[in-house]
Amino acid sequence: MAEISTGKPPHYDIEYDEELAIQICNGLRPEFAKNTPECYIKLANKCMDADSSNRSTASVIYYELNKWHSIVNNCTAKDKDELAILKAFQSADVVIPKLSTELSICPKDKLTTSKSIEFSDIPTVMMMSR
Repeated sequence: MAEISTGKPPHYDIEYDEELAIQICNGLRPEFAKNTPECYIKLANKCMDADSSNRSTASVIYYELNKWHSIVNNCTAKDKDELAILKAFQSADVVIPKLSTELSICPKDKLTTSKSIEFSDIPTVMMMSR
């Protein structure tokens, strides 16, 4: 969802390594573009919650996306909350085409290339935190 908002992969400018994995475990989350609707950011953040039991189900995500699509596609709002959603997405539609999706040139193997990362000390760390 962050990539849809910004046009760039999450953490595209940071090397995908153990340090980034630890930062993500410690709460680092991707940023969203200016004017991204707050309801969209809240859903995305819920999907990235560190506690998996707090994450939205596929049904909830489908419901929310479908509701937003209906509001925006029909340009109608039944109440002030739907009107706020409509205006937020219309505002984002003005900004999105102007976003730069150009990524800095960097060696592919240094940033976003998938790689296996070994964390041999995690069981010890987890035992210490209990």
